Amino acid sequence: MKSRFHGAATLSVLAVSALALSACSDTGGGEEAGGDATGGEISLINEGTLTVCSDIPYRPFEYTENGETVGFDIDLVNNIAEDMGVETEFIRTAFEGIQSGVALDSDQCDLAASGMTITEERESVMDFSEPYLDDNLALLVAPDADIDSLADVTGKRVGVQQATTGETQAQENNAEVVQYEDSALMIQGLNTGDVEAVIGNISVMGPAITDNPDLRLVEEIETGEQLGLAVKTGNTALLEQVNQSLATMEEDGTLEELEGKWLGTGEAAGSASPEPTAS
Repeated sequence: MKSRFHGAATLSVLAVSALALSACSDTGGGEEAGGDATGGEISLINEGTLTVCSDIPYRPFEYTENGETVGFDIDLVNNIAEDMGVETEFIRTAFEGIQSGVALDSDQCDLAASGMTITEERESVMDFSEPYLDDNLALLVAPDADIDSLADVTGKRVGVQQATTGETQAQENNAEVVQYEDSALMIQGLNTGDVEAVIGNISVMGPAITDNPDLRLVEEIETGEQLGLAVKTGNTALLEQVNQSLATMEEDGTLEELEGKWLGTGEAAGSASPEPTAS
């Protein structure tokens, strides 16, 4: 199902996508009430700051470049914070803590932004925004791997980021699943021969191929996944503000520009900065 927001890039575009950069990182304490798009009260953990939990690195959504936290989600959230008239602070958080809802429930952050797929299980422990990107999974393999389709991963060592839909896909296809804490370690495992293949969101495969063109992107796995931002269950005021900002970015072309900048799609693709080094 397609959202009213733009879809993810194709295999061919991702394989050659160039990426660009921008943002920050840490924690604090306090509380603030501000107005949202509907006039309601927004309570923030830290006064004047939108605190965001993010699984870093998860390139191109969030990663570190020259000491700065950058990526698609970073730019997206910075636009939302600008609409709110507050600063942003990104907290490096393990994806398990994000997708389980623990990080939000324990008030570590106001918002979760981590290239996160909206699922029924996750919707039971947090509230999601409208989808901002359509995405599928993909199978990326080592140059000499005897793997030409998803069916071939049975019994093979396949790397996944733990607690992701990629892990579920590998398990369902009877692979010997090797878990990694983040996507950078997963890709590193493929490059060093620790695993023969990896399964993850197609949007993160382009940067991996840019860094190592010998890797083979053999299959896009049609899952109809959609990515969303998340807030603590019941945080209606903040969720309404996030959705209003996303709608504005869709209407004024900002979302399309971000896709071009970070995923190599849309009109902005040609103006992307030179590719970053992996964090």
